[in-house]
Amino acid sequence: MRQVKILTRPTVDQMNEYSQLKEQLFNDKLSEKESAEIAEQFRRLESSYNWTNFVFQNPDTGKRGIKNAAGEVLVPAEFNDFSFLGDNDLFYTTHMAAMKDRGFGIVAADGTGKVLVDFRFDYLQWDPFAGMYMALWDSKVEFGYVNPQGKVIIPNILTKYNEPCYGHLILETDLFMGILDLRTSNFVLPEYFNIEVEENEKIVFTKNRVKGYVVERTGKFIPADEYDEENMSDEDIVYNTFK
Repeated sequence: MRQVKILTRPTVDQMNEYSQLKEQLFNDKLSEKESAEIAEQFRRLESSYNWTNFVFQNPDTGKRGIKNAAGEVLVPAEFNDFSFLGDNDLFYTTHMAAMKDRGFGIVAADGTGKVLVDFRFDYLQWDPFAGMYMALWDSKVEFGYVNPQGKVIIPNILTKYNEPCYGHLILETDLFMGILDLRTSNFVLPEYFNIEVEENEKIVFTKNRVKGYVVERTGKFIPADEYDEENMSDEDIVYNTFK
């Protein structure tokens, strides 16, 4: 029978060491030997402990909060639930979506639990790739995106969630597609029949059976046979996956 290794949680000092080693991994002034030694230290530390945040509960009130891997309070136990906990590495965030009185809002994850956005949403789920919250509101089943300040960026018209693809996120309704450039935060709402995203290529949009490109700055659609790259200005760059 296969045994699952249960990792212990790190101390505060070990969390600090973890962060310091991670920063040094990208120090190009280190020698090859020094970089290899730091990478090995980091690997040993990373594989030896459980770095995820976790929920704790106040036994007197039943309310919940969040602690980091070392047991430090990120959000005090004043809320009903959370949709995303994060960790000390890939999904670190200074704010959390919290549920209170059947609504979701955004609170600070600095130990205070300060309410940053009131509890007016039906549901909030942090999307670390987009740097925004997927959100439900007004009792609709379609979702949209709001930023950490609670401002609606993408209206609640989306019906399908997609994983990021070459730095972009496809936005879909039942009938149409749009796109969000994760590097610039520019977006086009769903109004295209199809969007083709390939690595190191211009993104191809299809509208009314016509294929073409879309200018990031203005959202203007340019049919492929009218696109003149040589005479385009820097402000007329179209959506693309070039690095």
